[in-house]
Amino acid sequence: MAAAWPASAAAAETAVPDPAALALFESARELVEKGDWAAGCAKFEASLMVYAAPSTMLNLAKCYEHEGKLAKAWSAYKRSLVLNQETPGAERKSALETIAKEGITQIEPKLPRVKLTVVNPPPGLYITRNGQEVPAAMLGSVIPVDPGPQTIAVQAPGFRAIRTSFTAAEGRTEQLSIKLEPERSDGASQGGGRIPVWAWVAAGGGVALGVAAAGFRIDQARVEGKQEALCEGDLENGCPPLSQYNPAEDNARKKRDFALFVGLGAGGVVALGAAVTGFVLGQKSPSRGASAGPVVVPWIGPNIAGAAIGSRFQ
Repeated sequence: MAAAWPASAAAAETAVPDPAALALFESARELVEKGDWAAGCAKFEASLMVYAAPSTMLNLAKCYEHEGKLAKAWSAYKRSLVLNQETPGAERKSALETIAKEGITQIEPKLPRVKLTVVNPPPGLYITRNGQEVPAAMLGSVIPVDPGPQTIAVQAPGFRAIRTSFTAAEGRTEQLSIKLEPERSDGASQGGGRIPVWAWVAAGGGVALGVAAAGFRIDQARVEGKQEALCEGDLENGCPPLSQYNPAEDNARKKRDFALFVGLGAGGVVALGAAVTGFVLGQKSPSRGASAGPVVVPWIGPNIAGAAIGSRFQ
């Protein structure tokens, strides 16, 4: 650290000609020599704001290096070389340049770096690293960063925002490739679409119609059982005399039950089929020309039930 400081008050006055900046510089040097890096480095920063001297910038580079902020230290060494171009006196100019280049040489192998790319970057792209904006021009370039936790946030109008974190390690280059996904419409959500209301209504109606159809089929079976018992299995010749039992009323009831069973059952099948289709299409809308996948449609017959499998193409 001391090598970056002027060796005497006269040399300091040459390096930092502004009185206020000089006072801050000397106070900073005294604090750091006593081990109070935090207070000393803060005064070096204040001195630099008053007057940008290469010697002050070199001391700040040492401060950042002491704090483990390698990227900031590397940048400060680089900037000191620029400021040093206006340093009067060839000997002093050469001495400061040597200090800066030695600092850069020591830090560069330890610098963590990150290379960030965005696949097909959309208009309005906004990127931050640890809350600080990253210019789009930096995409694809290897950028030095300080060691430790890093958080990259990427967003653009009409796309889902992405946030990713990693830990920058000394001497390691982290390569991140990010692809933004378009935001889904209100009718869809991540991982599947929204099931339309009509599908739920159709499902409820289909179930109700199926239950009603089953009720009429049960009543039909009850009448058939009654006739089977009375007529001993022979509806033509085995029934009791008409004065005791007239099968006409029960026959009409059986026909009505069967007609309602078939009608309501068919309606239930159509409603349930529509509901299943709505559920499938609501969960995932296929691209045009592609199959929507298998659709399971329940059906009810006079004595059995089952399901049919079909496909829908757009």
